[in-house]
Amino acid sequence: MEILYSIIIPHKDIPCLLQRCLDSIPPRDDVQIIVADDDSSPDVVDFAHFPGSDRADVEILFTKEGRGAGYARNCGLARAKGRWLVFADADDFFLPGFLNVLDTYRNTDYDLITFRAETVDSDTLAPVPSRQVHNGKIAEDMDLEILKYRNDVPWAKMVSAELVRRYRICFDETVAANDAMFAAYVDYHARKVAACSGYVYCVTVRKDSLQYGVRSDTLLARVKVACRYNRFLLDIGRSDKVLYSYSRVTDCRKHFGSKGYCRALCIYLRFESWKNIYRTFAELLKSKFHCTSITKVL
Repeated sequence: MEILYSIIIPHKDIPCLLQRCLDSIPPRDDVQIIVADDDSSPDVVDFAHFPGSDRADVEILFTKEGRGAGYARNCGLARAKGRWLVFADADDFFLPGFLNVLDTYRNTDYDLITFRAETVDSDTLAPVPSRQVHNGKIAEDMDLEILKYRNDVPWAKMVSAELVRRYRICFDETVAANDAMFAAYVDYHARKVAACSGYVYCVTVRKDSLQYGVRSDTLLARVKVACRYNRFLLDIGRSDKVLYSYSRVTDCRKHFGSKGYCRALCIYLRFESWKNIYRTFAELLKSKFHCTSITKVL
């Protein structure tokens, strides 16, 4: 049978959560599930009983390079056979009936379809503020420009495998923010897109995840990726969508003091465009003098 969906899941050292994710995907002959393990530790993972090893629809790739989730996802892309690409993080899971929602678009010629996602605490499953940009606005009749170059995650989407192959789109092999440029390039090349108000995915919040864990290397990686993202948007004439990378620099200062700030600033000055650097510091100076003048008046 032809494979309709290839679901790609990178994993590292969270086997119980990976099992939860896999359990949320019902077996179906036209669904290919690819788990790409990023050199998990044998002290944490029982490789003899690795999650999914008892399912015929799950392919497990054991990468030993330790190059991060982006590399693992790229390994999964190389093995994908489906017409549609669907991405998940190992600590998230799909909602009941999600395949029925996806099936609504299975025979369409769209390049990209975006769905809604719930957000919960990973341990308690209690609802928390949404991690999905413009969650409440995602609907069939929405202005799709709202999402373009803003929804920089791969989950809660169906992406045309043919589009990804044609333009050789892949994930950055960085320690953090590996998916931002992938989403940007998909948005850029996708010509026929749609949005659906159906909920298909549940993204979780976990304090020790890459998204929320505070580490010097991940924060610095986010600075570099944000700079590249900004330069890309300027190059394609979408500077109205610029997300200033300087906020990532200030994150480094907040968590790691002057040393972290200096390291982040060096990356910022090296990889950011001079136009964005000028705009950023112009705004900072404007803000500083505005606040000073207000203080004097008071």
